[in-house]
Amino acid sequence: MTLKRFGGLFSILLLAGCDTASGVTADISGLDCYPGEAAAFIANTQDEVAVPRDPGGPYTLYLDGSASMVGYIRGGDTATRLMPDLVGMLPELPQIDRGNTTVWRFDRTFTQLDQAGRDKMQTEAGYLCPPGKPNCDAQESHIDAVFEKIAAEPADTLSVVVSDLWLVNDEVLTSSGVAFARPFGKIFDSGRGIAVYGFESPYAGRVSDLPSKRRDFTATGRYLFVMVAGPQARLDAFHRAMVQAPSARIAEAFTNGTARHALFSLEPAIIGQSTEAIAASSGSALTKQVFLPPKQGVALPQFALDRAAALRLTKPDPGAVWPGIAAANVRPGAIWQGPIKGQTRLWRQVGDSCAPKGGDWRAEGTVGGGWSDDGTGRFTLDPAQLAQIGTGTFLIVGEATRMSLSSPNPDSQWMRDWSFAASGEAEAITRPVVPTLNLAETARLLELALLDAAEGKPVRLGGFAAAITIE
Repeated sequence: MTLKRFGGLFSILLLAGCDTASGVTADISGLDCYPGEAAAFIANTQDEVAVPRDPGGPYTLYLDGSASMVGYIRGGDTATRLMPDLVGMLPELPQIDRGNTTVWRFDRTFTQLDQAGRDKMQTEAGYLCPPGKPNCDAQESHIDAVFEKIAAEPADTLSVVVSDLWLVNDEVLTSSGVAFARPFGKIFDSGRGIAVYGFESPYAGRVSDLPSKRRDFTATGRYLFVMVAGPQARLDAFHRAMVQAPSARIAEAFTNGTARHALFSLEPAIIGQSTEAIAASSGSALTKQVFLPPKQGVALPQFALDRAAALRLTKPDPGAVWPGIAAANVRPGAIWQGPIKGQTRLWRQVGDSCAPKGGDWRAEGTVGGGWSDDGTGRFTLDPAQLAQIGTGTFLIVGEATRMSLSSPNPDSQWMRDWSFAASGEAEAITRPVVPTLNLAETARLLELALLDAAEGKPVRLGGFAAAITIE
């Protein structure tokens, strides 16, 4: 473990910024006794239930009106059919601000729907060409135009798309790859995220646009998708509303595993609400001890170390371990895995009066070492190296930051599992639920757009704080 001291000016700037790292210090008085950098990891919020709430804003829905969608209306029975429930439920979704709701039907064009039009989309008539017009606009849909429309919407809009996300090969190999990447990038650059929900759905009808140009293949099961773009707070509220959907079939899909969810967001982590504390390992020279007076709203692990004994250690000490990024630290479905950089900072206690803005703690610098390189963000505090700092009472704060994004990402693997390419058509059409043509390409384009945005904005995934007295 090495210690790098800050320059004087940098130390002043660091301390001046201590109260800006967390928005909770004004509400919980005890947090103001500590540097702001520690606030997210020591706030005791166990008694508070953080329930996602929709902050409000425009709510826009886009319903795919292509002829192939009628199979979702015809498939199954009243006990298993999902499509009518989605179309009827989403415009009236509880827990979502519906004060400014617009519903569009899209095929080759866009049509704004009134209540009668929405009701029609729950029936076969909403997707079929009128008699005598076999070449109507409903024959195909242009979802790339939908994404462009969403990208141009105000950044506080919650935008929802219901579609089969079926991308024919000539679209993927030419225009759609570019056409999808551009609006995805605009959405992320605006600070919004994108969530993708997938459902196993009954289906009855011919599968259109197979790579082989076959027109005689019918399916009894296909995947149905809901894509959502919006600010993270609105995406959180939407996810809660979907899991608690008034449709028993939709809610059940989340509990029985037939629904999947992927969240492409620049805010994948929930800092502070579920951060695991650093803990001393059995047999370590670091021992759990309470030596700081309790503070309102603060939960801070504390350890004591006999410096002389630590310096005499002749074999490795297990130390204290922070387990790294756990599932509890990230939002449901979040695409978060990627290269992680750990940083550890140290403060020395210079007073005990609970001076405002952590004034009792003097920044000492950064601490080197201890971080694993296995992608978990695991940190180990080594007593032998810690003893080299000297005696005193210290506050150590570690942060794990994702510097980039892995692609293909493990958390979007289900989208690849539900996908097939042209070369795999023969196998794909033998499955009970027919996979979606080139869905893996949609996942890849979403990951690349998020990667581009994430590299310009490193994401803090989690961290820890602990107080240590060295005697």
